[in-house]
Amino acid sequence: MKSFLITEEQIARVIGGAAADEVSRRFNRHFDFLTIASWTAETPFGEGGIALSAEEIKACGWRAAEFFGLERSFLENKSAIIIADWAAVISAAISQKLDRYTFKSAARDELRASRAHKADELFQDAAAAANILYGRRRMLSFVAPHSLLGFELTILTPNLQRIEALDARGMTPEVLTQTMAYGDVLVATPTLWRYMMREELAAPDNMMAVTFGEPMTQELAADMRKAGFGVLRELYGSTETGLIAWRDAPGEPFVLFDHWRCDNERLIRLAPDGEERDVEAPDFLEWKSDRSFDLAGRRDGAIQIGAVNVIPDDVAARLCGHAHIADCVISVGRRGDGVDRLIAHIVLKDGVEPDERTAREIDVWCRAELRQQERPRIFHFESEIAAAKMCDA
Repeated sequence: MKSFLITEEQIARVIGGAAADEVSRRFNRHFDFLTIASWTAETPFGEGGIALSAEEIKACGWRAAEFFGLERSFLENKSAIIIADWAAVISAAISQKLDRYTFKSAARDELRASRAHKADELFQDAAAAANILYGRRRMLSFVAPHSLLGFELTILTPNLQRIEALDARGMTPEVLTQTMAYGDVLVATPTLWRYMMREELAAPDNMMAVTFGEPMTQELAADMRKAGFGVLRELYGSTETGLIAWRDAPGEPFVLFDHWRCDNERLIRLAPDGEERDVEAPDFLEWKSDRSFDLAGRRDGAIQIGAVNVIPDDVAARLCGHAHIADCVISVGRRGDGVDRLIAHIVLKDGVEPDERTAREIDVWCRAELRQQERPRIFHFESEIAAAKMCDA
């Protein structure tokens, strides 16, 4: 049973990550990566810590309770000064019953964003991941544990393997290089892997790299192997579906885990209770065999920026709510280092000058109204959208 135990420290990590996400969603208040990584079980909710308002604490309590399958109001009357206080009462509750988890996707509509999953199916996913990570001595993680794949990979999987899991989010590349050892596995998104490659991270012998959440390029994979990561695993899944497939290199097809099958190009999950159900993957799948496939584009038009799904049409529609903007379309450009960025092609309202001051005002609005991954990095002022040049620079 110890393999299925979620410790109070792990619960505290989830609460911290979920709180940062919830405050960003509901209150447009954003924390940088290193700040979130610095939160521990001893971090206060109020002054001297996260500095949450009473309304923010209430919303974060709802999120934390629902994550672990508890009633939304479970934490409302529980006195809490630090994150560990919530972690302790949640730990006691789920030791009695834990049959589901609830995660949030990138959708802004709260009803569409929440996705409940049976606990046994999450452990099924984690067991599948453990099979392809077999033999690792420790796991180091650069990803937050409150997303579905982050939770399965960085908490449930090492628990099932009975190996130590270290939160590496607050480590510099220099400290990480000194911490990694023979036989470890490091989990990060492609965006974070690019950062570590730029910082010349060096791996010891027999290190494995695991990545998920956004497209992996062959160039980045080659850089990772040159840095000493002899084994690479790229995983595929989503908040809606759970963990579906894996592959060793970007040029190869994804291979289904054993609890999935293809029936006449229908994707079917084989649940632990014997149920079989059709599941729609977030991408169109181009089947190469009855066990393998290539990705053939997102169904919803979303792109991944920093492992976060962003829908360009949604960003454009929201930009049209700005007082200066008459029309807008978003294109996606790629920097030289392979990172995608959003480019806003904007038609201004009559009388608004297309100058640097206007661009700054729109950028300030974007910082207040959009998540970091949704903010355009370049603004082009156009006479009409039909004439807008959809550049990929």
